[in-house]
Amino acid sequence: MGKHSKKRSSIITKILLIPIIVILLICIITAAYVAVTMDDWASFDPKKVENMEQTSFIYDYKDDVITGIHGTQNRVNVSLKDVPKHVQNAFIAVEDVRFYQHHGIDIKRIFGALIQDIKARAPVQGGSTITQQLVKLSHLSNKKTLDRKLQEVFLAHQLEQRYSKDQILEMYLNIVYFGNRAYGIESAARIYFGKSVSELSIAEGALLAGIPKNPSKYPPNINKEASFARKDLIIDLMVKNGFIDAKEGEKAKKEKLEFIEKKPVSYPHGYFLDMALREAAQKLNVKEEDLFHKGYRIYTTLDTNLQSFVEELYKNEELFPKSPASGDICESALVILDVPTGEIRCIMGGREYPEDARKVFNRTIQSRRQPGSTIKPLISYVPAIENFGYTPVTFINDEPVNYNGYTPSNFDGKFRGPITLRYAVAKSINIPAVKVLKDIGTQNGISIAERFGIPFEKEDLNNLSIALGGLSKGVTPMELARAYMVLADSGTYKDVTTIRRIEDSNGVPLYEYHPMKQQVISQETAFIMNDILHSTTEWGTASRLNSVKIPIAAKTGTSQLPKTERFANIKGTKDAWIAAYTPQYVITVWMGFDQTNNIHYLPSNAVGGKYPTIIAKEIFDHISKDTKAIWFKKPPKVVEVNLDKKSLEEYKTVALATSLTPKEFIVTEYFTQKTAPKEDSSYWTAPEAPQNFNVTINKKGFPLISFTQTQSFASYNIYRIEHQGDTSSPLLIHTIKGQEQQNITWVDQSTLPSKKYGYYIVPVHPEIMSSNKALEGTSTNTIWIDVPVPKLHLSP
Repeated sequence: MGKHSKKRSSIITKILLIPIIVILLICIITAAYVAVTMDDWASFDPKKVENMEQTSFIYDYKDDVITGIHGTQNRVNVSLKDVPKHVQNAFIAVEDVRFYQHHGIDIKRIFGALIQDIKARAPVQGGSTITQQLVKLSHLSNKKTLDRKLQEVFLAHQLEQRYSKDQILEMYLNIVYFGNRAYGIESAARIYFGKSVSELSIAEGALLAGIPKNPSKYPPNINKEASFARKDLIIDLMVKNGFIDAKEGEKAKKEKLEFIEKKPVSYPHGYFLDMALREAAQKLNVKEEDLFHKGYRIYTTLDTNLQSFVEELYKNEELFPKSPASGDICESALVILDVPTGEIRCIMGGREYPEDARKVFNRTIQSRRQPGSTIKPLISYVPAIENFGYTPVTFINDEPVNYNGYTPSNFDGKFRGPITLRYAVAKSINIPAVKVLKDIGTQNGISIAERFGIPFEKEDLNNLSIALGGLSKGVTPMELARAYMVLADSGTYKDVTTIRRIEDSNGVPLYEYHPMKQQVISQETAFIMNDILHSTTEWGTASRLNSVKIPIAAKTGTSQLPKTERFANIKGTKDAWIAAYTPQYVITVWMGFDQTNNIHYLPSNAVGGKYPTIIAKEIFDHISKDTKAIWFKKPPKVVEVNLDKKSLEEYKTVALATSLTPKEFIVTEYFTQKTAPKEDSSYWTAPEAPQNFNVTINKKGFPLISFTQTQSFASYNIYRIEHQGDTSSPLLIHTIKGQEQQNITWVDQSTLPSKKYGYYIVPVHPEIMSSNKALEGTSTNTIWIDVPVPKLHLSP
């Protein structure tokens, strides 16, 4: 080797030593820097990668998703086994092709990036592995500083020591940001393609893998051209690194991608979601805000089909009355409960939920109003049947009353005299409800109603107006629905709920609802009251429900405007209600204004039996499309009795129908075994013979027949025999119908003088026919009498 060769070799050696010396110097400086600053570095915290903020999901009563709720990060964690291999490989190809070979730090890639940074004299090239990116996203800032980079390497090493490669890749795919508020691969798949990550194709996976590089540039809705170019680049990388073959790559590039339109963040069924989130937070004993980022699975009781139907129904302004003074449409609240479980199926806290609002005023639980006549069954009639021997046919005299200055009146101002309890309830007559409460005592009425969950104040204790809904505190629509659910569920009380169960993000149960039932009235009383309230829908104040194809029980209610000077010359109402139910559902509807004044009040025709009942009818018509017609099962201790309708209606007496009672005069009623009537009707029997039957001759020489009628329903056939020994049939000469205990006389002016006639009377029941002939009773004996010759009056 010559002199020049040695010199050239020495130069080459020096040149090669320069990078090595530089690297050694960097390592020495780095080691010294680490030694000085390491105590101030962030320490590795497993919770930051294991417990990332996640979207929580809310489900309806069929376990279908209603919506997802989240804070700043919309993230849905997914297991790596649910991520297709080609989607995993797309990320590895573009982000860290030697992911499964290195131990968290790719030295080759770092030096390559370092050379690029030296050439550019700035930190322009990234050399981070997927592990490093996960550390950066979970623990560090985005600043490209030496300090941050060294911490990243240090923490990446710790991460690799703790987790497997698959665990790290899974956490990375769940943490990385994809733009458009999508955090994690599952959220990205849903937001861009409307599908789960498990359904992504190669092309779709490659497109999503390209977004994290620059989430403000590569999402397809921001820059479609750049997004597709990067997708094709990643597909080429997948081919280059053997993840797919060339043919698959070309096919993936040509695949037509279909994106869903980005929808605004929704908060559907707001009144219900407000209640459900509040209840869920209470059950878990967490802050409500925690529900938005802990990945909970909240399974609610909502019937989304029914809720959506009602929300559309409430958009029809014609279904809601307007104030006669202002023309403003009234407000309304609605509750639908599932009877067997107490689960809330639908609520409307107002006619509409304000857009872009949260936690608004919910009238179903926050507005207390006087319930009007809907309270009557709960405070007067149920206690009377339960504890005081009242029955559906107990007669109550509808008459003017004055109780220490309290003079209740009926809605129509009329008085009907004795009416049955069933009629009083069905027609919602006021005075009987007050009289019954007076008879049983207000304390006894209140004690039963409180078992139904109705709240009372001290002022209500001796106030008979509570029988008509004049409660000091009032009730909410939810409380009224819950109270009527007691009747619908055979006398058992239970609380209501919006939540069935709650799970964490891994499906581990955290809470499950189990209804706790308490028998607060007898099954017998509940059944009898339900049957009475069915009459309300058949021919009473809620008869608009009669056309629904399933049987319904209901009670309407209307509260009047206050009797103050402010409303002295105003005709209108304050609140209108209905509580309607079947063995499956309870519906309550309220209508009125939040603040009733001389500008805002309901018109006089806005009673419970009109607008609220129309709403209930629309809902029951909708429900009945898929519901079988079922009714409440009769308890064993309730007896079904056939009563005589004639005795009931005309004579105001409760008597059993007999074998002679015509079918059209039989009415069926229900009683407890203790209260069932025992006496037969005396109306549908063969009539008795009249008393005091006699035949005399009057002053004009004609036979005078006289007798005393014993039964008002009977008719009396008078028969005549021409002479003794006559074999011809007796002649029916006259029929008389009088009134009970009336002395009756009749003159037979068709006789001939000097003849002997025999008379007898046969009582008949004109309404009972046997062989096309009125039923005859026992006849009288025959009385014979001689008709004298008329006296001649000669002139002097």
